[in-house]
Amino acid sequence: MDKQQVFQILQTINAAYARFEVTDERLILWSEMLQGMDYSKVNARLKQHIKENRFPPSISEISVYEQPANNHLEKVKQWEREGAARIERDKNRPKPTNPYR
Repeated sequence: MDKQQVFQILQTINAAYARFEVTDERLILWSEMLQGMDYSKVNARLKQHIKENRFPPSISEISVYEQPANNHLEKVKQWEREGAARIERDKNRPKPTNPYR
């Protein structure tokens, strides 16, 4: 989210809550804290907050953190495929002779 989008968020809060003032310090802090978040998701959380609460939101109440991609299940499936292929390959390989027989 860029500074202009953060400013729009703050303006929306200002319009909805009489005791919320947009200041330079607040813009700097909120820009720093909301950096990297998706504007549309934060805006949706803000609108929901406005509908349900009579006090302005804190940063944490409207923040939206993206979950990191979890590739663990795909890795397990790949290991299963590789293991099955190795078992099939080893089934057809001739058994080594025992030199002590």
